[in-house]
Amino acid sequence: MQIYYQQFSGLSVTTDATQDIWSIIASGTSRVRLHGWELRSAATTAAIISLNLHRITAAGTGGNDSTTEEKLDERYQTPTANVRTLDTTPGTDGGGLMAYQWEQLGVVGHVWTPEMRPVSAVSQGFALTWNTATAATLSGWLCWEEL
Repeated sequence: MQIYYQQFSGLSVTTDATQDIWSIIASGTSRVRLHGWELRSAATTAAIISLNLHRITAAGTGGNDSTTEEKLDERYQTPTANVRTLDTTPGTDGGGLMAYQWEQLGVVGHVWTPEMRPVSAVSQGFALTWNTATAATLSGWLCWEEL
């Protein structure tokens, strides 16, 4: 079991279009198992945000590749999954998992128990998609395991 973290800081949602806040795609030889994620907003006024966690069969575009994955244990190999942020063209939908209505003055996230952790297919993954026409500055984290 090799577990990795991705920290998000200063993610600036500036478009009114639906977009992937984060996505993770497994390599061509592995799968990813989600352990948990969390988002916080720098908002000072309340706004309800619609979010969807879903499977994706291909990554979106228009955002950024991650460069800051962290290993839980330094003996682990370099992660092979591709984490992306702020893709303005969302990834190819592969099926919905969970929907959230988030009031931005609080925290939103999910930590799964071991028997409930979603697992991707090889070369596929997951995305958290922002569906509300509201700008925001976000921080948070994503934790996953490579199989």
